[in-house]
Parts: sequence; structure tokens; C-alpha cells
Amino acid sequence: MEVLIAAVMMTVAVLGLLGSSTSISQQMGAGRRQMMAASIAQRRLDSLLSVPCSALSATPTGSGVSSGIQESWTVSGSGATRRVTLSLVLPRLKTPYTYTTLVPCQ
Repeated sequence: MEVLIAAVMMTVAVLGLLGSSTSISQQMGAGRRQMMAASIAQRRLDSLLSVPCSALSATPTGSGVSSGIQESWTVSGSGATRRVTLSLVLPRLKTPYTYTTLVPCQ
């Protein structure tokens, strides 16, 4: 009888571990996607920051694809700063990641 109870308890424990491993795997995948999006966003923002403000204002929107990730950006504002908003759409995700920064102009 004790062996049967122990076997049932082991089965419940193993099933619990399997359920949590699926959740952990999904969270790790989401973390990987966020890291990739942040890396691509940093590269794009760095390239936009290297452009003079007059050129940023002349082309207020843009788009591209990097590593299968769709990018689009808008530049707004005038005077001493420009606001750059970058949206990234990753494959199989419905909601884009959006990053916003202010660019100082001299």
C-alpha cells in the first residue's frame, strides 16, 4: 500500500514539474525575444543619433527589416530636441515593442 501511495505522489510531482517547465520555457523564449528587440532597437537608435537633426527632420518616418524583425520609426519635434519613436514587430507577436528617445540638437 505504501508503495502505491509513493508512486501516486511521484506521479503528481513529475506532472507538476512538467507543467512548470512549460511555463519556464515560454518565459525564456519571451526573454530572448525582448533581448533581440532591444539589441536591434539600440542599433537603429544609434544610427539615427548619428544623423544631423536637419536630416532627421527632413525624413520624419522610415522603415526597415533587420533579422526578420520589422522596424518603423517616426521623428517629431523642433528646436533643441527631436523625439524618435521606434516600433519593432517580431515574428509571431501581435504587439510591437516601442522605444522612444529624445535626440539633442545643436
